[in-house]
Amino acid sequence: MKINWKTFLSRLPKTTGALFAGLLATAGAVHAGDLFSISANNGTTVGGNNVVDLIDNAVNRSGAFATATAGNLNYAGVANAIQYTTTGLTPGRPYEITIPSTGLNVNFASTQELKDYLKKNGSDEIAKFLKAMAAQSLVAITDGNPGSSTARAASDSYQNYAMTFAETKEEKDGNKPNADRVGFGIIADVGRFDANGIRGEVYSLPLFARFKLTDRVGLNLDIPLNYTKIEGANAFGVGLGIGLPVKVIPRTKESPWYWQLTPFGGANATASRDLAAGGLIADGGLNSLLAYDFGSFTLSMGNHFSLHEGVPITVSSYRFDPGVSQQILKNGLKLDVPLGKRWIVDVYAVHTKFLTAAAVDQYATIGGEIG
Repeated sequence: MKINWKTFLSRLPKTTGALFAGLLATAGAVHAGDLFSISANNGTTVGGNNVVDLIDNAVNRSGAFATATAGNLNYAGVANAIQYTTTGLTPGRPYEITIPSTGLNVNFASTQELKDYLKKNGSDEIAKFLKAMAAQSLVAITDGNPGSSTARAASDSYQNYAMTFAETKEEKDGNKPNADRVGFGIIADVGRFDANGIRGEVYSLPLFARFKLTDRVGLNLDIPLNYTKIEGANAFGVGLGIGLPVKVIPRTKESPWYWQLTPFGGANATASRDLAAGGLIADGGLNSLLAYDFGSFTLSMGNHFSLHEGVPITVSSYRFDPGVSQQILKNGLKLDVPLGKRWIVDVYAVHTKFLTAAAVDQYATIGGEIG
């Protein structure tokens, strides 16, 4: 088993950070670490890490919102993401919701009608909203930042197929590379991030199985299990990936070169009640791994391209759509150095680029492993 520590170095928009910091500084009932806040027209600003409960209290005028009739929601650093009023101008339909990023403006007769709309008929609008938040929020769970579902799926694929399975000295001497073995395993992965003051932790436990079909073709199955804690909000993820690694230039004692191409596909489900976000996202693409063995160390280059599309699902008449349509490029280098007969140490750097709208359009991942 390998233990892997990562550091995300993100190129974050300074304006977003300044805006979020300003909101935290001026909000009376907002605490550092609150993902969401509502600024009401009675002068009260209330924060929290569960957007559903926060909106429910505001619309029902509970607690600090008792004398408030309207307000604006800050969603994970995105100001005025949703606007609401409980005294709308439409007779008999006083509840009004406006989402500036999608152009939505609807009226409701009761809070129950509002909930039914958001859970059923409003699924397309929610998908548009989540897509807009992914393009602006540094911590959206579906897309647009290093900790999102699309980025994690691309990262898992890259690690599996665009990074060398390094050989120990004993394996090199025996000419039995890891890639030729049938195996099952787990790679524990722990990370932390700080997105302009919003802090979180990521825990992953990817399960994998690798099978040899021929001397040059393999079949890999991967089941990534993820848990992300963003301030006080929780998000969970599970997926299934299938890869078909093909050795274009196989590794041999006679040649220092190695080249592998891997088409892959799969799906990931992510969900967070606290963020009122999630869904099923299908992905597919191609990885390339080119390596050169210098004898005392191995230098490799990995390249990755993937497509990620949200898949609407219906459960008990409720429709869920994550609103994702993304493409991701990853390019990186890795250095593997054997230690003794049975140990390996390596370091790597990977650049990631989102090709459609994203809050963090590109970032670098720097890491190391020993095993």
